[in-house]
Amino acid sequence: MFRMKGRLKRTIAKLEEQGLTYALISTPENVMYLTGFKAIGQPPKPCHLLISAKEPKAKLLVSPLDYEEAMESVGSELEVVKLKTKSVADALSKILPRGRGVLGVELGYVNHLFLEELKSKLKDVELKDFSSQVEELRAVKDSEEVEAIKKAVQVAEEAIKKGLNLIVEEATEREIAAEIEYEARKAGAEGVAFDTIVASGPYSAYPHRTAGERKVRKGEAVVLDVGVRVKGYCSDITRTVVLGKIPEKLEEAYVAVLEAQEEASRALKPGVKASTVDAKARTWLKRKKLARWFIHGVGHGVGLSVHEKPALAPKSHDRLMRGNVVTLEPGIYLDKLGGVRVEDMYLVVKEGAMKLTTLEPRLVL
Repeated sequence: MFRMKGRLKRTIAKLEEQGLTYALISTPENVMYLTGFKAIGQPPKPCHLLISAKEPKAKLLVSPLDYEEAMESVGSELEVVKLKTKSVADALSKILPRGRGVLGVELGYVNHLFLEELKSKLKDVELKDFSSQVEELRAVKDSEEVEAIKKAVQVAEEAIKKGLNLIVEEATEREIAAEIEYEARKAGAEGVAFDTIVASGPYSAYPHRTAGERKVRKGEAVVLDVGVRVKGYCSDITRTVVLGKIPEKLEEAYVAVLEAQEEASRALKPGVKASTVDAKARTWLKRKKLARWFIHGVGHGVGLSVHEKPALAPKSHDRLMRGNVVTLEPGIYLDKLGGVRVEDMYLVVKEGAMKLTTLEPRLVL
């Protein structure tokens, strides 16, 4: 709970910087980060955290169904409030004192109806945006978070190894994905971080295709993009393989992608612009005359969310910090022929970056 105290203290400092009296944290990942209560799920648990610089304890608002679990998760460090109504605004109208001041709300997460209800029930409260502040804190991982991510990487790698053994002619994408997810659970995953991607043939050129009924064929690319959760924290690893003979164009693209990833990895240092890391990979692919088929950013932060700060993309304003955990995932997507992508995870350290992924990429099965 000591870590949670520090996180709450830093959040309160950000609250005070903005002249806020209170902040209402609603994003499940942010609630978990600040309390330890596992709000993340499918669907996420309906809960909110009310923070004030003037109150000795933050208040965790939960449904009656989650009350006992919340009490067990957070102990005596927070006040757990059982919501007697589905209206969070009603609950807040009873909790907040008169002369209520300014309330920060995660406008990037809550919906319009929720916001309108807050305005209706809390007429003497000014609402301001508090969307990015906790996410900024989450971008820098402590040692316990790094260990959870390392375990999530290890579990995903074990599942991918089993999945690679299942890539044979006539196996369907969905069969391979199902086995990967089963093996991940056996190895210690709480669940998947996102729908497992197994994309074969021309569909491997679709970056976010989920597994379908298509059967694997010789001479075609198969992209496996796998992420799991351990203690709430995510991993995100991609490998591309070909069964049998490799089309020359795909092999050229694959080699270039590995080289682009290596170029980008050398730029991973504290203080470096995230856009600079992307530019390193993009410049290399331009030299190889492949940049037009590189259609997304080179990477992203990973933690309680599979996509979080920093964004390693051309227009990103983020800078790398010691303690960031990021992916590097250059990819080339060729119409009709297919795509190749390799994704590994890195921890930004004092003088560079440490690669967390240990599974060596191999193209040929």
